[in-house]
Amino acid sequence: MNKTALAVVILVIGILLGIGIGYFLYNPQRSQTTKTVTLSVTKTKTVKQVQTQTVRVKENYTILLSYNPKVGLYLTDSKGRTLYFFAKDVNGTSSCYGACAKKWPVFYVEEIKPSPGLDPNDFSVVTRKDGTKQITYKGWPLYYFFMDKKPGDIKGDGVKNVWYVAKPDYTLLVGYKENLGLYLTDSKGRTLYFFAKDVNGTSSCYGACAKKWPVFTPKPSTKFVIPSVLNMTDFNFIIRKDGNVQIVYKGHPLYYWINDMARGDTKGHGVKGVWFVASVSGKFP
Repeated sequence: MNKTALAVVILVIGILLGIGIGYFLYNPQRSQTTKTVTLSVTKTKTVKQVQTQTVRVKENYTILLSYNPKVGLYLTDSKGRTLYFFAKDVNGTSSCYGACAKKWPVFYVEEIKPSPGLDPNDFSVVTRKDGTKQITYKGWPLYYFFMDKKPGDIKGDGVKNVWYVAKPDYTLLVGYKENLGLYLTDSKGRTLYFFAKDVNGTSSCYGACAKKWPVFTPKPSTKFVIPSVLNMTDFNFIIRKDGNVQIVYKGHPLYYWINDMARGDTKGHGVKGVWFVASVSGKFP
C-alpha cells in the first residue's frame, strides 16, 4: 500500500473513532448515571387531648375547728394556735387591757372565714376601748395565750380559774364579777340562778314562779360539756313534776331570770332574798 492509500485509511479510522467518542459523550441516555434513592417520610400528626382533672382547692380558713384528746373540739387560728375565753368578759366586752393584754393578746382577722363545723353567724367583731378590734364567738371575745409557743399548745386553759379554751360545744360556762365571784352561765353568757327554797335537789318553782324563773336544761341531743374549773360529778338532772328536765349543780336546780335581758345581766341576784346567782362554790351568799 502506497503512502497515499495509507493516509486515507488512517483518516477514515480517525473519523470513525471521533464519531464514536462523540456519540458516547453527548448522548444523554448513556452519559448520565441513574441512581435510585429511597426516601423515608415520617408523617407527624398533632392530636389535642382534653383531660378533665378534679382539683381540690385548699380553702384559706381564718378560724379552724381543731381537736385535742384532752379538751375535745376547740377553736384555733389558721396556724393551729389555741384561742381562749375570759370569764370577766361575760357581758360580751373585753376586760383585758394593759399587762393582761400582753399575756393574752387579742385575736383578730380581717375576714371571718371559719372552717366546716363552725357557724359564721356565731362570730362577730367588736371594737375595744383602746380602738383595736377583736373577734368574738357566741359573744365571747377571743384571745391567745403568750405561753403557747406552738400549734396545739393549750397552756392557758384554767389559768386563775378564769381562762378557758374556746370550745364550740360548751353546755355551761363561767362568768366573773367582782361582787359575785365565779358563777355559772349558759354558753352565751346568760346568768344561771339557785333558789333557796329548793331542798334535796328538787325544785319548788312551778306555775307563776316557773314563768319568771325558766328552768335551765340543754337540748336532749346535746353533749354535756363544761370548762375545766368545773367538775362533771357536781352535775345531775331531775325530772320535774311538770315533766321537764332540769340541770342540777351541787344539789341546786338551775334557772334563768326573765328580767335578765342581756348577756352578763345578774338582775335576779338577791330577788326576795331567796334567788342568787349560781356560784361555782355551790354556796349561797
